[in-house]
Amino acid sequence: MGWWILVDGALSFSQHTYMSWDAKQIEGFLQNIPPEPGVYLMKDKGGKVIYIGKAIHLYNRVSNYFQESGDPRPFVKLLSGILDRIDTVVTSNEKEALILENELIKRHRPRFNVLLKDDKNYLYLRLDPKARWPRLELVRRRKDDDAEYFGPYHSAFAARQTFALINRHFGLRSCSDTMLKNRSRPCLEYSMGRCPAPCLELISTADYEQRVQAALLFLKGRHDDVRRMLTKQMNLAADNENFEEAARLRDRLKAIESAMIKQAVILPTTQDLDAIGFARAGDCAAFAVLRFEKGVLVERVPYILDGVVAPEEDLLESLAFQYYGRAPIPAQVLLPPGQLERTAPLEEVLGARSQRVVKVIRPYRGPNADAIRMAIHNAELLLAEGLGSRKTRDRALARVAELLGLSSLPRRIETYDMSQFQSAEPVGAMVVFINGQPEKKAWRTYGIRLEEGPGDVGFMREVLKRRFANLRDNPEDMPDLIVLDGGESQLSVGISVMAEAGLSIPMVALAKARVIDHGFGPSKKIPERLYVQDVVAGVADSAGFRQIVPQAHDAGLHLLMRMRDEAHRFVVKFHRKRRFKKGTGSILDGIAGLGPKRRVMLLRHFRTVGNIKSASLEELNEVLPMGVAKAVFDKIHGTE
Repeated sequence: MGWWILVDGALSFSQHTYMSWDAKQIEGFLQNIPPEPGVYLMKDKGGKVIYIGKAIHLYNRVSNYFQESGDPRPFVKLLSGILDRIDTVVTSNEKEALILENELIKRHRPRFNVLLKDDKNYLYLRLDPKARWPRLELVRRRKDDDAEYFGPYHSAFAARQTFALINRHFGLRSCSDTMLKNRSRPCLEYSMGRCPAPCLELISTADYEQRVQAALLFLKGRHDDVRRMLTKQMNLAADNENFEEAARLRDRLKAIESAMIKQAVILPTTQDLDAIGFARAGDCAAFAVLRFEKGVLVERVPYILDGVVAPEEDLLESLAFQYYGRAPIPAQVLLPPGQLERTAPLEEVLGARSQRVVKVIRPYRGPNADAIRMAIHNAELLLAEGLGSRKTRDRALARVAELLGLSSLPRRIETYDMSQFQSAEPVGAMVVFINGQPEKKAWRTYGIRLEEGPGDVGFMREVLKRRFANLRDNPEDMPDLIVLDGGESQLSVGISVMAEAGLSIPMVALAKARVIDHGFGPSKKIPERLYVQDVVAGVADSAGFRQIVPQAHDAGLHLLMRMRDEAHRFVVKFHRKRRFKKGTGSILDGIAGLGPKRRVMLLRHFRTVGNIKSASLEELNEVLPMGVAKAVFDKIHGTE
């Protein structure tokens, strides 16, 4: 058996055997691994580093790779075909191991590690208050000088928008130093009221310094201080009857208040802090940093990562470490609860870098917990964006093919689910995904006619019979895979109906994860399970089924779960609509031969529905043909 893998953007079918090392090979890998903290480097036959990891106990961690149930990550399956040796570097403690791991990942760039994109294209705002006539600049690199830097701005649009706002409303010069020295007359900016022409000293140094300080306060998020300063200056200008200056200050004040409305997310703190949100589906992950300056949300920093193999704890720690190698380190870093077991190593590293105490907090309640929930929501939106990329979708489809042993990618997948409430108005639904994306125009709903008996199994049989009959007439819609919501019973019905229809389509049943609690002892969690028809000697066994339990973050499993959840949402929405329509409908609905015109005639004659209910068959026949009158009479009296 093999599997589909995505290499350099192309799909190929791998024939490596999972965990094919013998005892002698495993002994060779482990014999020189020390039981100490440090970093391990996995290398291929060409000596190239393919993965770097850290551990408190190197031997225990590395030996875990050679146990079939020891490490769930997808890339471990490939190690038997490419791993040649494992080198280690021993460190004194976990903090040193974290630092060394990050440095080695940046140096070797292993194919199975996650590496954040370099920040060379990110923008900073630079303002040197010690210059004679300071100006705001957009720069790509932060230098070790005495200037004030703000950023990095991961959105160039946000950086340029702030740059334009400062220049327009705070009246700082925008010209270069060379142009400043060589000016002989004011430029157009002066004529437009945007620059006070310091080049010709048409403004005093003290007045210009006030503008610089106001701009600095604004960039630092101290909007209330800026507002008080400008209000005081505006009132003073008005008292001195300098109404033109007062109007200019009024306009600047309005601009700042408008910016404050846009940054309305505020935390009750005077410290800078970051809230880091994280979301993952299979091997696609998203990482969103909400940057708060003095409690005011000033920026969202997004990252979308695909091909992720590391577990959450290792991944979040590694990403945070890399991110703060280039971004300003705040006094507090908020992380989602339960994502990182030990925060001390990260606190020590960030504290050493920033030369102050940095707290890594996992809030469970209060305003900080609200900030984390906001960051997680942003990460989830980014994840949805990442899942929509063709590369990610192809990788998920390749994993589905591998899980189910398919020889080609399932480009068109149909998923079925049923819904009922106390046996009332049972319905079914089919959702279609093409190339890993919803194809909503192909989605269908089915009102159950009870042709195949009650219960989910009977409903599933009826819906599949109707669908397969339609497929015979429209073979161009033939799916590559059918997914049923349920377990062995649903799969058995699906295979039986498909055989009766003379079709041969790969089929899988997906059973939801659940928790069993007996009321005593620990509860038992049963994960998501796949059920497929067993194959014996290359022939499908009509009586046997095989259970597959993928790892929790399997990309293929997450795609199937997403389709199952869409089918469930779609069928429940249809079911509620049917029940509502029935609950609010008229007793005259659904009667053969009683259309809108005859209904109007009936109501005009009898005035009310109550009078219609009291009417005899002969009285109804005075208005309606006998066949229709009898249908109305039977409907009314059959429901009493």
